[in-house]
Amino acid sequence: MGCRYEPGHEHFVITYRRAIGQPVPVMLIEGPNGTFRWPDDRDIRKLEESDLHRVPVKERLRILARYFEEDREHRRRKAKENIRDMTKDNKIQLTRAFAKAANQGGKHNAQFRRIILTPKGQVF
Repeated sequence: MGCRYEPGHEHFVITYRRAIGQPVPVMLIEGPNGTFRWPDDRDIRKLEESDLHRVPVKERLRILARYFEEDREHRRRKAKENIRDMTKDNKIQLTRAFAKAANQGGKHNAQFRRIILTPKGQVF
């Protein structure tokens, strides 16, 4: 942003510098009834109010807080899923684990050539 005196208008003009070419006039500084006036803070406030892309500080903080809360929730959910996936076993693995824990011999719930266990002795 820049500010320069325009002799043709006999007023100050706030300009925007572009990467290529001459600066573009953004706002003409006038007093009441279109008279001459020196630039001051009122002009900066007017430019800030007219900026449509400017987001108020409270709104930006609210957006950031919501983003970080969602990120924390996503990390918690991902950690739970990770633990669940590490402990999740399929049917075959579970039957083998139970058979091993119960000291039963043989192939337990094999995919092919299943061996049916017949209980020996008295069954309750």
